[in-house]
Amino acid sequence: MRTDEDDDGTWDDPARAPYVDGAWGRTANPNTADGELQNMAAFGAGLARLSGPKRTAAKVVVWLILLGVALTIVYGVVGIVRMW
Repeated sequence: MRTDEDDDGTWDDPARAPYVDGAWGRTANPNTADGELQNMAAFGAGLARLSGPKRTAAKVVVWLILLGVALTIVYGVVGIVRMW
């Protein structure tokens, strides 16, 4: 029987211990919604720690990715409208 007095915070059974990705400290499967939220949080935390030219470069890359996604959506919508 396990009580609060003998709980040292370790896992007795390694098979039941949560998987922690050592690089990011994530505990969720990255292919699930929880994992994606943890990925975004880790990215945001990393971006918040940047400063100077590295931060500017990271922001430019993020905006270019968002611009690419937006252009892809617009191109898809235009293609669908042209088919009508």
